[in-house]
Amino acid sequence: MGGVPHVDDVVNTMCEVRFREMDTVGCGVVTELTKDDILRKVFRSEDDAYEFYKKLGKFYGFGKTCTRMRKVIWFKEDFFCNRAGQRDKKHYNRVDRKRPYKLETRTNCEARMCVYLDKKSSLWRVKKVILNHNHEMTHHGMVHLILSFHSMTNAAKAQIDGFQGCGISTSKTMRYMAEIFGVYSLIGFLKKDTYNYVDKRCRAKIVDGDANTATMYLEGKIDTDPTSMARYNMTYNKILANLFWADGGNGIDYQYFADVLVFDSTYRKNKYKRLLVIFSRCNNHKQTCTFGFSLVLDESITKYTRLWENFLEVMCSRQPSVVVTDGDNSIREAIQAVFPNATHRLCAWHFDKNVTSNVKDDNLLGFLISGFMLI
Repeated sequence: MGGVPHVDDVVNTMCEVRFREMDTVGCGVVTELTKDDILRKVFRSEDDAYEFYKKLGKFYGFGKTCTRMRKVIWFKEDFFCNRAGQRDKKHYNRVDRKRPYKLETRTNCEARMCVYLDKKSSLWRVKKVILNHNHEMTHHGMVHLILSFHSMTNAAKAQIDGFQGCGISTSKTMRYMAEIFGVYSLIGFLKKDTYNYVDKRCRAKIVDGDANTATMYLEGKIDTDPTSMARYNMTYNKILANLFWADGGNGIDYQYFADVLVFDSTYRKNKYKRLLVIFSRCNNHKQTCTFGFSLVLDESITKYTRLWENFLEVMCSRQPSVVVTDGDNSIREAIQAVFPNATHRLCAWHFDKNVTSNVKDDNLLGFLISGFMLI
């Protein structure tokens, strides 16, 4: 019967046409291959074999994983369906689980392709192939949702960077790329991948922008105030990692009130996903005096240890007698590594908040509050 075709049929047809257009590129035709045809195939490298199986999975609608066996060089590689195997039963019975387990997507599928290195010809040959799957295949129009087929090319990244530089939003960028490719499923990656890429590019890169401005300001501050101190380091891809700064007044206050140090890391992260940390305590007049500030990339033991070392270096290696924190495990480990002689204490305010939030029994709550005098 005539009429307007369904949108899913249009998308599947467009995807199938695009796959057939791509068949003549790279690893050859995949749409009409039989098991015997695949067993006769030869590849120049394991990467070519991987791309062939990837194209095979993309056309028929299944993802792929791979395992390798190695001696001196790679000599054997197996490509499996992404639904191969099953989750170990021990993960269902874990007593320390904090979240409900995700639904099982693997079906113990036996589909695979095994290749090996022919040492005589230095070519990769197919040793075994199983094409039968025990699950339903993904439609062509939905293949791009499989995790193993998310890939953002350098050309796509350059195009996204160009649009971002012109002030065009990410959603409009994706809409334009969908117009170019015909449908969203042919772009090769998801909208979430684009947002993640843009977010990563905006993370305080030390070339231009706020991070460069901040470091230049602190360096200029040192020229006008020799007692000011600033320390920062960068990641391997030139992203600002940790930033610590303190002026001369902070250093003087620390020399007088260094017996107790309060480490507060409970502030909200800024738009660059950096955690603000404040070093402080109360003086003799019950006034808050600060010893320094820091922006931390993440809450790992390594980052906190490096932060404490920077603080100790700026404060002339004088260690505090007592350090008060919110009880974070990473902070505790860093304190033990840098301040082995310091006494670690928990903040009463955080202790009070945790008790009132987690203890539901009124009698127990009253006992804790009166016993520890939290209120």
